[in-house]
Amino acid sequence: MDSSNEKRSLPQTDEPDVPERGDRFVDVMRVGAAMATKETVERFGSAAAEYVKGYRGVDNQTGQRFAKGLADIAKHKVNIDPIEGAKNIKQQAGFSAEVAATSRNNAEAIIAGSKIRTVRSDDLPEFGKNHNVVDRVQVLDGRILSGTESQMKFVGNRDELFWKIASEDGKFARYRGVKLELPSEQFAGAKESCQQMAGKLREQAREAEKRGKLGVAAKRRSEASRYDELAENVQDSGLTTDQAIKYRKNPAIETVRDIARTSHRAGLEGAKFGAVIGGSVSVIRQLLAVAQDEMTMRDAARQVGKDTVTAGAVGYGTAFVGASVKGVMEQSGSKGIRTLAKTSAPTLVVSVCLSLGASVKRYIYGEITEAELLIEVGEKGVGMLSSGMFAAVGQLAIPVPVVGAALGGMIGYTLSSIFYQSALDAAKGAEQSRVDLERVRLIESQARAHLAVEQSALDELMARELPQIHHETRALFLAIDTVGDGGVDGLVTAVNRYATLLGKQLQFGSKAEFDMFMASDEPLRL
Repeated sequence: MDSSNEKRSLPQTDEPDVPERGDRFVDVMRVGAAMATKETVERFGSAAAEYVKGYRGVDNQTGQRFAKGLADIAKHKVNIDPIEGAKNIKQQAGFSAEVAATSRNNAEAIIAGSKIRTVRSDDLPEFGKNHNVVDRVQVLDGRILSGTESQMKFVGNRDELFWKIASEDGKFARYRGVKLELPSEQFAGAKESCQQMAGKLREQAREAEKRGKLGVAAKRRSEASRYDELAENVQDSGLTTDQAIKYRKNPAIETVRDIARTSHRAGLEGAKFGAVIGGSVSVIRQLLAVAQDEMTMRDAARQVGKDTVTAGAVGYGTAFVGASVKGVMEQSGSKGIRTLAKTSAPTLVVSVCLSLGASVKRYIYGEITEAELLIEVGEKGVGMLSSGMFAAVGQLAIPVPVVGAALGGMIGYTLSSIFYQSALDAAKGAEQSRVDLERVRLIESQARAHLAVEQSALDELMARELPQIHHETRALFLAIDTVGDGGVDGLVTAVNRYATLLGKQLQFGSKAEFDMFMASDEPLRL
């Protein structure tokens, strides 16, 4: 049997290589950085969701529909004057400013961890639609907070607006006593302007008293007091007039910008956490390598710096993308996606993409086979899922913000990778056993065929030779029995014939030949 041919005919047993230890460390570090940003992603993601709510005009989590969303306001008709142009664009921009400012206020409250929320009066039954005084209020646990009622005014002339509020018979006297929110460019210096106007009115009151006009003096002092009140009530809406107009004209673009700004802030916080986690893990790893004489201290320091920067970048990307993804998922129309937004899925998006992206890149460049790609995808996918579960467990076990989730996530990914590899090894062992069994069966089959040929040849030989052997054996024993009667030559002849039958040729054919041998110097041949 040709062993070389047998080897070529057997199934190949080479198994795909598993990811290197260095790759696994990078994945673990990524998971640690991702889990460290979990709380950041949750806060900033929920903050980003406020902009989605403001744009669509609906809160998919509660099912509440608002009076107006930015997308709805953008559909309103703009009155065009041939000379003045768009006449009511600023009024509509004021509506957009209310919605946009509300989204911003609530986003900042979520980021700061505050439970206070800002609500437009149009969305509260206590005020109804188009309330003529209050535009926005603050609420806590469904209760309106006293003194938070505000009116948002986007007008061309700030000082004229103040006079219409503070003067005795002012057109906007109804706004007295509520907070007055102004465009950011008008808020600058507004308080000082009110105080200066109050001073001028008091001076006018003194001059009126000197002239005996007490009624005029009292009127001016009342107006001065109202300006003092205005000075305390004016607030910055957080938006300029130009920004408000942009929200009216391009609400989708401005909403995307708001989400991007919020996600960027999340990314900056995530970068800090990522750098700390990645740097700390790298320090331990490199010190161990130095202790084992696998690298120098200088190389270790360089690697720690590299790992820290990489982890910081991963932390930024994780928090940035995670916050954006969570914001959109949290306000999705699908209940399943909204539920998924409450898990670690948004946090792990970047880690999963980076890890699997590296595997896909290696596959594209031919560094690994399709089978190896599937194995790596399986290991990393299972690892990411486990890291999310262990992050929750870690946070419960170590109730320290960031630390518990990060350690839990890293432990979960590591253990999952170990278990996955053990299961993979077991599967490989079972597969190898099947391959070995097939090989043994092949050898056994070929051996059986060879034995059958040998058995057939033996049977043929026995059938042909056995009768003659039996006849010569009887003749040999007969010659032995008659040797006493002087039949020595007959015995010799019988022995020679029997030996020839067995394939041997004896040295002596008769007694005479033996006598001649004894008389000669010829050696005996056995």
